[in-house]
Amino acid sequence: MSSPSMTDGHLADGNRVSNAIVQPEPTPPTLSAPRATGSSEEEYDTSNPRRGMAIILHHENFKLMSKRTGSSRDCSAAVTVLTNMQFDVRVYEDLPFAQLCDVLSDLASEDHSDADCLLVMIMTHGDDDVLYAFDMPYKVDVLFKHFMGDSCPTLLGKPKLFFVQACRGTAFDKGVQLGCGVVDKDCFSSNKYVIPTTADLLVMYSSYQGHVSWRNPVGGSWFIQALCAELELNWRHMELLQLLTAVSRRVAYDYQSNVPQSGSMDAMKQMPSIVSMLTKLVYFPFKKQMQQ
Repeated sequence: MSSPSMTDGHLADGNRVSNAIVQPEPTPPTLSAPRATGSSEEEYDTSNPRRGMAIILHHENFKLMSKRTGSSRDCSAAVTVLTNMQFDVRVYEDLPFAQLCDVLSDLASEDHSDADCLLVMIMTHGDDDVLYAFDMPYKVDVLFKHFMGDSCPTLLGKPKLFFVQACRGTAFDKGVQLGCGVVDKDCFSSNKYVIPTTADLLVMYSSYQGHVSWRNPVGGSWFIQALCAELELNWRHMELLQLLTAVSRRVAYDYQSNVPQSGSMDAMKQMPSIVSMLTKLVYFPFKKQMQQ
């Protein structure tokens, strides 16, 4: 059975549509053993009363561009898993650029003193170093600038996590055939110290720079679906970068476009990209005090 699919990019006419399907469905990984507790110098503090805010900037409709059909499935999956992870979830739909900036600015001005971290997820059209609001494009770094350095004092020393579902260019990844056997089937003395302005920031992009990101109008985007599946399975016991590596593996190995009528789009792959400036390990232990 096939269903139409598309990429989260932008051509001159605002559309890039294919007849791709995802093959095969991802296989859930085996749960790992409970982790050992590390020292305060190795792990970010998770003793705060709250997990923190999770902001979803969901763009399905645009003023001059094609609708991102299927994105609502991604948004729903993200809300479910982030709520289960004990985040305070807020969803913003189809924001114009000015309102998007206001949301980020207001978020940075809030008091996050009692929170462990911040998470921001955006689902939209994109291009090389550009994302699209409802009405216009903007530079990707707009997402981060309000949380760099001392712009948000109550998040200093805490992880700021950004997940970006959008194309990063127009190139397709043809993949490389692997031979048999290559892939297995089966110190600070006080709290007052100086850190870099970019410290404690992580950005995970759905695709490698210059490349498209695939989205199925029925099943949702490859990246967000893989991310939500791994978070749901492993958030309580797996360190974040280990978990995100599993997300990359799931997207890289378990998904492939199927467009036999278009040689330029058939059998294409996708590789997420992680930019980490984290200085400690990130865990999400269950907060019993938040359980009602």
